[in-house]
Amino acid sequence: MKKLTAILLAAILCASALAGCGNDSGSSGEAENPSSEAASTAESGGGETAKTPDELLHEKYEEPVKITFVLSYRDPENPDAPDELTPETATAIKKFKEELNIEVEYSWIVNTDQYESKFGAELAAGNLPDVMSLSANQFEDLYSQGGLGDMTEAYNNYVNEDLESIINYDGEIINTAMRDGKIYGIPKATYPGQSTSQTYYDMNKLKEAGITSYDQLPKTIEEFEALCDQLLTMDLDGNGKTGDPVLPAGKSYYACGLADFSPVFEAYGAAASGWYDDGTGTLVYSGVQPEVKEVLTKLNEWYNKGYVAKDFAAQDVYAADSPLISDIAAGKFAIIPGSWWIPNWPLNENKKNDPDADWVVGPTLTLDGQDPVVTVSRYPLSGFTAISRDCEHPEAVFKMMNWELEYEKETANPNWIANASEEQLLEKNSHVYHWLPWTVYNPTCLVDNYEFISKKAAEGSTTVTDEEALGNSEFWGAWNAYVKHVDGTEDAVSWGTYTSRVAPEGGVAKMYEYYTTAEKRYNEVYVTTPSMITKQGEMGKYQDTTFLSMIMGETPIDDFDKFVEEWNNLGGADIGKEVNEWYQSK
Repeated sequence: MKKLTAILLAAILCASALAGCGNDSGSSGEAENPSSEAASTAESGGGETAKTPDELLHEKYEEPVKITFVLSYRDPENPDAPDELTPETATAIKKFKEELNIEVEYSWIVNTDQYESKFGAELAAGNLPDVMSLSANQFEDLYSQGGLGDMTEAYNNYVNEDLESIINYDGEIINTAMRDGKIYGIPKATYPGQSTSQTYYDMNKLKEAGITSYDQLPKTIEEFEALCDQLLTMDLDGNGKTGDPVLPAGKSYYACGLADFSPVFEAYGAAASGWYDDGTGTLVYSGVQPEVKEVLTKLNEWYNKGYVAKDFAAQDVYAADSPLISDIAAGKFAIIPGSWWIPNWPLNENKKNDPDADWVVGPTLTLDGQDPVVTVSRYPLSGFTAISRDCEHPEAVFKMMNWELEYEKETANPNWIANASEEQLLEKNSHVYHWLPWTVYNPTCLVDNYEFISKKAAEGSTTVTDEEALGNSEFWGAWNAYVKHVDGTEDAVSWGTYTSRVAPEGGVAKMYEYYTTAEKRYNEVYVTTPSMITKQGEMGKYQDTTFLSMIMGETPIDDFDKFVEEWNNLGGADIGKEVNEWYQSK
């Protein structure tokens, strides 16, 4: 654990407590993209060609290098993980020492619900780990206080093509982690289209409503409303009652990924968050635009009709033992809003209980049959991996990331699994990716895998060589699901993987089609401004409680203008000024 002065970081405590309230935002300071070519072309001091990034990444330190992490703990996702496994005994920690001579120590480990307060307290005490996962707000705050280390030289010398495809997949997103031409973090990016929403329908249940083909599914809000009205008269789950809610919904009403109202917002060309260019070079906030009032008006009508549960605003779809998930698994709904991935969970749970369930991704809902404008982030980030200013070995981060990338690719290969020893399989089951402060997720892997497997399917092929196989962490899972689908050995789990990632009309296919053909409006802001750090938390809570109250009829929709005024008073006007000053200076 490295010590920073308490004077330097004491001011961060309050701001860190608000860090989780930020938008999809990152950092500023666009600069010319660094390139890993520097390492392969540079001359060493003695005139010899320098080592390549690949050589440097695999080079073992002569003397032990000590690196500290901290961890927001959650259990392994792999059901085969050993019961006695701990972060300190995980495979990655063992291999870092054996193969790279890097000794990793977790300075502290707390459960996820305790992490923010613990992190803030440690910062106030002047304690930073060598390597850490940061939200956008935390990244900005620590940089402004001088707490982050410069990663530029390590990036230029150690990042090979495989790491580049993860860290800077589009050649631009690394700019979100740059300040004054220097790199202070590693962006954790996703593909922009992944934030779009979809509407899933169980065609088997809809037969009772007279819908027997895909072409009959709703294309407009009016048609969708007519179907929901009809479903209210039906006993979908066989409990002998009609009038039960026909849409799952929870308190996270927008951009939740499951059981939210995002498809309705998108149908109106609206968004509840993000700053976009209004066409005059000025950034405006999506959540205070007139079309949002139209969405809230419609949702209030649906609430009064009984489309969603009266207590939906008290439900958390991601809570342990969530009633919403139980109801989805039990088959209480014929319509479920969600992201591209929900066939993988929880629709697979319903498929397990009801093999006749026939879930499909429906048409994108619109107002008039014309594709709406969709708002997406130009640089979608979940955060950054960064180092403290006292970290003596910035390059160690890239060496460890490269180890994980290669290990996951190797051990996901069915040929490796078939020939692995018991010890190797135990090591594989003892690798927990989310116990490490970075990700090795390739933002374009979903689309890459879909296109590759679609080509194989068109050829009628169910074989792939190791040389052909794509090198991302998602590939083999998608490929195996495809093979099981073709050869008739599909179960609920592989159905979920196939339908979400591979199916011609599945989650990724429809997401990619929608994103590439729709008119896009970009959330341009990837910075965290001073007012965001101090005011955005309260503003976000105010917006959420107001919108939920309007949907439930507790606050009149006509008070929307009052909401906008108060939102600006709470800090919206200040943030608007700051983001526009940044936008004009780009």
